[in-house]
Amino acid sequence: HSQITIKQGTVADIQPTLVQLTNGEQLQFDYLVVALGISRFAPIGIRSSTKSEFVAELAESYAQLDSAKSVVVVGGGAVGIELAADIKCDFPHKSVTLVHSRALPLPGPFKDELRHNVVDILQNSIGVELVLGQRVIAQEPASADMADTFTDMPEHVSSTATDATLTLSGGQTLHGDWVVRCLGTRDKKSIINLPSSTQEPIFGANGIRVKDTMQIDDVAYPHIYACGDICSRDTVKLAGVAMYGAYIAAINIARTISSVSNDSPTLEESPLYPSKILLLMSKDHFIMQLGDEIWEKEKTRQYVSDDMGLQGSINGLSLNKVPAAYSPFDLAPAF
Repeated sequence: HSQITIKQGTVADIQPTLVQLTNGEQLQFDYLVVALGISRFAPIGIRSSTKSEFVAELAESYAQLDSAKSVVVVGGGAVGIELAADIKCDFPHKSVTLVHSRALPLPGPFKDELRHNVVDILQNSIGVELVLGQRVIAQEPASADMADTFTDMPEHVSSTATDATLTLSGGQTLHGDWVVRCLGTRDKKSIINLPSSTQEPIFGANGIRVKDTMQIDDVAYPHIYACGDICSRDTVKLAGVAMYGAYIAAINIARTISSVSNDSPTLEESPLYPSKILLLMSKDHFIMQLGDEIWEKEKTRQYVSDDMGLQGSINGLSLNKVPAAYSPFDLAPAF
């Protein structure tokens, strides 16, 4: 659309009326949508900014994985579970071990029944070795993400090590030709420079605090919205919920701009969705919980595709064709 300008850059600072990029450029705004997501260490987090860089990044990780006879994945959240399962299914001759500090994998608002089913699939159907209830207390050599401090964004810091020995809290040692740590996420507080006007901080325990309208929950910032993984709205971060939050933010900004100056428009509110998780443990093994219900495999299959959702994502992002542009701003204002 002629009214949309796309800039590729890295955000250094977000202030109440401007965004500062690392190249020194400043972008003034009347309204802002913060959709920066959350950070993960490389290679789970993507440090690339171009396709060619991304292909090279993947090739580097693949070469390390391909040459390894033994793989250790540390962290039994959704990412660690899926990564360990995918590696074992694609490289069945490799030894793959998943280490998790709790008695069962998959933290979050999920049933133990689901967790036990995940353990059964990993161990008995796929062949992943599980070490549960033990923490990694030492690793030699350490991966870069284990440093006490680092100045780069997590996506630029590697969480992998080759030919490494891990010491566990129970005294056991493990060796991995390739070790990857999948230990949660990092927020982006450091670049959000929005002082709170109340005793409540802008960032809550789960992200930027937002209202049901997706506006930041602070009277000083009715013009700033946050959606997706960076906002505190949902315990379980889901792509579909993030997309709908962006839709709500866009509708509300359009209504506010289009309203008569002294008129307060009625803003849309995003509903709260039940927690959900769909674990894709390779193409043949999957399990889903929606709210309090664990779905049967055949019922879940409708959400599983051979390409693991690639084509659906391409279609959803309109990468095959550009949809017809329409905006209320294409029309003359009616006064």
